[in-house]
Amino acid sequence: MSKNKSALKISLLYFLFSFFWIYFSDLALNLFFKDLNNAQFLQTIKGLIFISLSSILLYFLIKNFFKTLQNEKSQLLKTNEILEKIIENAPVIIFWKDKKGVYLGCNTAFLELMNLNTKNDLLGKKDSDFHISEKENFMNDDMIVITTKNAKLNYIETVTAKDKSLRFLNTSKVPLVDDKQNIIGVLGVSLDITDQINKQNQIKSQEELIIQQSKLASMGEMIGNIAHQWRQPLSIISTLSTGMKLQKELNISNEEYEKESLDNINENAQYLSKTIDDFKNFFKKDTIKISSNTKTVFEKTLKLINSRLKNRDIEIIQHNSEIEFETYESDLIQIFINIINNSIDAFDNIKTNKYIFINTKLEKDKIIIEIKDNAGGIPQNIIDKIFEPYFTTKGEKQGTGIGLYMSKEIVSKHLNGTITASTVNFEYLNNHYTGALFQIILPIKKTIME
Repeated sequence: MSKNKSALKISLLYFLFSFFWIYFSDLALNLFFKDLNNAQFLQTIKGLIFISLSSILLYFLIKNFFKTLQNEKSQLLKTNEILEKIIENAPVIIFWKDKKGVYLGCNTAFLELMNLNTKNDLLGKKDSDFHISEKENFMNDDMIVITTKNAKLNYIETVTAKDKSLRFLNTSKVPLVDDKQNIIGVLGVSLDITDQINKQNQIKSQEELIIQQSKLASMGEMIGNIAHQWRQPLSIISTLSTGMKLQKELNISNEEYEKESLDNINENAQYLSKTIDDFKNFFKKDTIKISSNTKTVFEKTLKLINSRLKNRDIEIIQHNSEIEFETYESDLIQIFINIINNSIDAFDNIKTNKYIFINTKLEKDKIIIEIKDNAGGIPQNIIDKIFEPYFTTKGEKQGTGIGLYMSKEIVSKHLNGTITASTVNFEYLNNHYTGALFQIILPIKKTIME
């Protein structure tokens, strides 16, 4: 009950008591006492009785009022104690300031963050009184909340600790207002997410290491591909240079033949250089997304593994829509190589026609990429394990078991997409086949599509 209501209740009770006392006591005197002297004496007695009774009434009313007030005060103190305990033991950093930026309170977690021993080292001071690199940012954030009267929620800020280490905070600041909605200060709540950020960075580093390991695991095959692709141009260069030398020795050389031979040698040397660039770009780490298209990505992919496909008489069947999008191209090429290499390995015991189908299409704001083979499919007892790290059916010498795991990590965490695998039955050129189907779904920005 509020103080005003209690005072009004006491006044009303006193008024009613006084009114009824005066009215009924005067009425009784007029009825039973006609003698004026006796009436005056009784009026005096009645007044004394009224004072006595009203004093007793006021005593009990005021006593009850103060008892209620004391109970409310005790309840308020208990509430304040509970609130202080909640603030003190909350697993977050809490502080509050007046509208001039002067600290009015905080919990121990905030003192530890600020490298202060007691609240006396903080109260009455501003951010500008402390040697903190980020103090200007703190004061600007406070001013934004106070001037706009709007909360600033869930933003990341940093604080340089006493040992020069960097702490990451998820902070929210809200305006404090009085009963009339006037700004009287700002309340801040921060969650220390330093460990979480460090773990995320560590996980990211581990993922990047796995990606590089996967690429290095492919290096042997890539070197074989380079050797195969270089064999013919090197043979041409050798033949032309030997022919030119022989003609010189026999004095039968002519300028036109030498010019044509040198042009051919230069053309094949450029091809060798381009091949080196293709493989060098593949091993380069992607740092930013670049604009690319599905046709270009698959052209680059197939160049890198062309010799493996030819050596095993595998035919690539493509139905590609040329879709422009932004991506980490080198990572995406690595994913395609991992999937296609698995198909190539699955063809080892296949004697019939060998096909790998590549299909890309655009559906609303998603690119759907499907890579399918006719190598017999994935056994049902392992299909749920193929994306697990270090799971392989090829043996330690032939496989590392990180290719498909790394592919799923890149698709889900770097490209915000999904990758799934299944065994499918299908028909091609009037023949029935069974094979593995890998489907990759990637989101695409509307601005890129347009």
